[in-house]
Amino acid sequence: MSDEDLDRIARGYREFVAEAEPTSPLYAELAAHVAASGPVLEFLAALPTGKRQPNLLFAALQFLGGAPADGAELERRITEDGDRVRETVLARATQTNEPARCGALLPVLAQLDGPLTLIEVGASAGLCLYPDRYGYDYDYDGVRVGRRTRSASGSRPPGPCRCPARCRRWQPASAST
Repeated sequence: MSDEDLDRIARGYREFVAEAEPTSPLYAELAAHVAASGPVLEFLAALPTGKRQPNLLFAALQFLGGAPADGAELERRITEDGDRVRETVLARATQTNEPARCGALLPVLAQLDGPLTLIEVGASAGLCLYPDRYGYDYDYDGVRVGRRTRSASGSRPPGPCRCPARCRRWQPASAST
């Protein structure tokens, strides 16, 4: 793993600090420690890319013995019990109900003739009804779709991609457009 890869992981954890601070000061503190910890970054770098996110690491630690009290305890648990943490991370996934999920749908939606009706049948509180209200960064040659205020990442979109111009939105609890 190169220094550039470790820097990318650390940057992701630093970004998570700002996201978590208002609602979870402990997770913000743990993420800041991870971003500055060589041994923990090395541990994360050995995991598949999709298994490195803060929520999954912290959930695995919580599952195995409760939330670490601070960054020092997190690092100790990773260095002393890394095999169990790795097994847990690899066997589990998180479901965060966030608009980044729409990044996989947007290229397909963009190829359909509109207008479209989107139906919410999951547990995302209607967030996936608004793919046109978020920006999507596909990490490929600077391809970016949608608004620039909030970004969700994904892989390269297949072909031309734009936000659908008009979408009708419907939720079982209430109809909205």
